[in-house]
Amino acid sequence: MTAAVLAGCAATQSTPPTFSGCRTWEQQAGAPHLVSVAVLSPELAKVIGVQEISTSRTGTGLAAVQTTVYNCSDVDVVLTMRTRFTGNRGQSEPPSAWKTVFLAPRGQATYGESAISQATDKVAVDINDGNRGQSQFAPGQTYQVPLK
Repeated sequence: MTAAVLAGCAATQSTPPTFSGCRTWEQQAGAPHLVSVAVLSPELAKVIGVQEISTSRTGTGLAAVQTTVYNCSDVDVVLTMRTRFTGNRGQSEPPSAWKTVFLAPRGQATYGESAISQATDKVAVDINDGNRGQSQFAPGQTYQVPLK
């Protein structure tokens, strides 16, 4: 009987709960070392985080970027990621194609892209929901918030 009463009082949310100690994008947004990353889905910002973004030059001198993202939940998460390229005079080339990135529960993945224009000197990475705006967290489904 007590369990039934407690279950009726449990809080729910529209995204899966995250494990303790995992910093989500919602907590990281605005960090100086991550200003060139944009998470475009508010729901996604509650369950993923960005470990790092690094830029370099390829052997031919083109700009390259690598971004490591991680999943703070116990469910699979599918992302799409792309890179925007700029130079001294604005956009130096079109954005890259969206690439699908799969994050296993509590897993991480690294996304990478290289510029094709020598004029590129800055990059920015966009991260979006892999279901293109449709919630990947079962419509209408709620997730129980663990009691502390």
